[in-house]
Amino acid sequence: MKRKAVLITAMGKQTFTAGQLARLEAAGDIVFHQALDPIPPDELALLLKDADVAGLTPRSVPVIDEAAFGGLPKLRGIAVFATGVDYIDLEWLEERGIALANLPEYSTVSVAEHAIGMLLTLSRRIHLSQDRVRGRVPAGTSVKGWELRGKTIGLIGLGRIGSHVAGIAAAFGMRVLGCDPRPGRGSGITMVGLQELLVSSDIVSLHYPSSWKSAHSFGASELGQMKRGAILINVSRSALVEEEAVVAAIEQGRLRGYAVDDRFSLANERAQRQIEEGRILQTGHTAWYSEEVIERGYEAWVDNVIGLLKDDSRHRTAMKGGRNRDDE
Repeated sequence: MKRKAVLITAMGKQTFTAGQLARLEAAGDIVFHQALDPIPPDELALLLKDADVAGLTPRSVPVIDEAAFGGLPKLRGIAVFATGVDYIDLEWLEERGIALANLPEYSTVSVAEHAIGMLLTLSRRIHLSQDRVRGRVPAGTSVKGWELRGKTIGLIGLGRIGSHVAGIAAAFGMRVLGCDPRPGRGSGITMVGLQELLVSSDIVSLHYPSSWKSAHSFGASELGQMKRGAILINVSRSALVEEEAVVAAIEQGRLRGYAVDDRFSLANERAQRQIEEGRILQTGHTAWYSEEVIERGYEAWVDNVIGLLKDDSRHRTAMKGGRNRDDE
């Protein structure tokens, strides 16, 4: 008897190519379900009650923990269409013996290029230039930019994405500094301690993981050590950075700008004014979203689902200190 997998995507069965469908259906009993919005826990429990493997996207299942999955004794594997695992209770999955498979490599290039795109947007004030042309901001709004060549960029985290950003930055003629507590990272990059990186960099870019229910790791202390007039780039997770401290640092003139690949959740008047002035740039978690990533991602996701159905250990994420897109 074939093992059963339930795959939940925004487009259901239409998500997959004919070749991918054939591979999936040869590997197990596959049920496809379409969901454009987060699925309520009771509905999710019904969908997965007979599943050995679940294929899930953060869009349809934004939290994976005991509350959502505790009543599924048959479930043995979860394949997520994501690299980041900070929305997943890894310790609980490990205790339950549920294998997890994520996508550690599919979006590396796109996320790194997006980081540079955000940097260029802030340095050349591209967003404000468009807004001024369209009359969305006063005609006197300054769009004077500055060049990247000769500037210093400090990368905190030098896995796959951070290393790729380093290569692009070097091609722009930038000096690249790196900081990473993990040994063997940063080949060919000038490695320094965190304090030296913060005080020396014109741009600081974050490429390290957040974890399940973790607190902010980049706040007033770190911002206070940065070079006056520097900018901060965050294509990792918004949870890494204390937003109130960012607003204060911009008001004080210490931070020139902040770019985050998420929505800036702080909704007070001070934050809204900085967003309108173009000092805070937000891209709503779109760094990963490209044609190439979608193509690579679904192929790898299908591989992971099939691997979990076959109990192939090569398609499992290491649970302890689990991977995150920013940890690569």
